[in-house]
Amino acid sequence: MTTTPPRVSDARVRRLTSTLYGYAFLEDFILLYPVYALLFSDTGLTVWQISSLFALWSVTGVLLEVPSGAWADTVSRRLSLWLGPLLTAAGFALWVLLPSYGAFAVGFVLWGAGGALGSGALEALVHDELERLGA
Repeated sequence: MTTTPPRVSDARVRRLTSTLYGYAFLEDFILLYPVYALLFSDTGLTVWQISSLFALWSVTGVLLEVPSGAWADTVSRRLSLWLGPLLTAAGFALWVLLPSYGAFAVGFVLWGAGGALGSGALEALVHDELERLGA
């Protein structure tokens, strides 16, 4: 016969769930997404240059994935979840304020670093919070 653990307060779990839904929505609510290809082509970038920017973004994310996860585990997952979107926003701001290949490249590196900071940190934080709540 197995026993079920006592149920955790529904209010605390609902609050955590609402916070997670809000974070997930705001993290991907980027008004620049539908038009950034137009911004790049309007600036005069070639298809090769645009492709190289996406390659730079991918390489940055891959290279920073493990170090950023270790940093989030040792320093602060919450801080990692705050810094990730801030770096991404700084990268997007560069695109709009200084539309050039160099600024786009730095922006893509910041976007890749921001994505790496948030990757895994959210899941680990949710696990810790659910464990803390006894859920």
